[in-house]
Amino acid sequence: MLFLDDPRISNVVFYPRKTSIPDNLPANIKVLEFQISENILIGGYFYLLDKNFSSILLFHGNGEIALDYRYFVDLFFECGINLAVVDFRGYGHSSGEPIYSSLITDAFPIYQQVKEWMDDNGVKDSLFVQGRSLGSVCAAEIGSHNPSDLKGVIFESGFASIYNMMRRLFRIQGPDITPEFLKEYSNDTRIEKFKKPTLVIHGTMDFIVPSEEGKAIFETIPKGVEKKIVLIEGATHNDIFSYKEQYFMPLKEFIQKYK
Repeated sequence: MLFLDDPRISNVVFYPRKTSIPDNLPANIKVLEFQISENILIGGYFYLLDKNFSSILLFHGNGEIALDYRYFVDLFFECGINLAVVDFRGYGHSSGEPIYSSLITDAFPIYQQVKEWMDDNGVKDSLFVQGRSLGSVCAAEIGSHNPSDLKGVIFESGFASIYNMMRRLFRIQGPDITPEFLKEYSNDTRIEKFKKPTLVIHGTMDFIVPSEEGKAIFETIPKGVEKKIVLIEGATHNDIFSYKEQYFMPLKEFIQKYK
């Protein structure tokens, strides 16, 4: 077993919150259920504005669930985009228990099944991937595959180094918590393979995932790849959506440029 998947580590890293699928959802909120392996069903929601618009597949932060985004989706709709949000294992109505390696192994199969769902439901073939905070692991993994139909990658409040996060944020120590051992599982290792346009958004007052991590993501993106970083002055980890103009104007411009 990977040391990062030790239950003692998972209990520190993850804050899963389960929920059932609500009754009487609005017609434009579609329930997603993807059987990505024999025993694992991944749940989420597709917040549909217009089938002819581009879409973002968003992997949320720790302690959040996909259903939470019904309270924020209008901010994305105002940018002229649909929003698909999926839960990690053990969150929302996804099955299983969250472990770090599953953030990596589940990401690309989820991407592929979201693409299939869009095709089956007549949604425009224009998909971006976004990772917020812990969800940046999933976005980095998908981006490292450089799928031909992926339009771009967005990191929001994300991190470059899993070593930094394990030591600084989660206070985890041990013989396997070294930059060398964790390199294979770190976001920056995957970001070095990027070929797709990338947008990095981070708050300057984020004390959970410091803006230095966002800057490190930006610097790790290979030369020749179109990229932009937006540092939102005064924004913290959990109030960044409230900086509406500073956050969503660059997001809208990015989508419009690369859709």
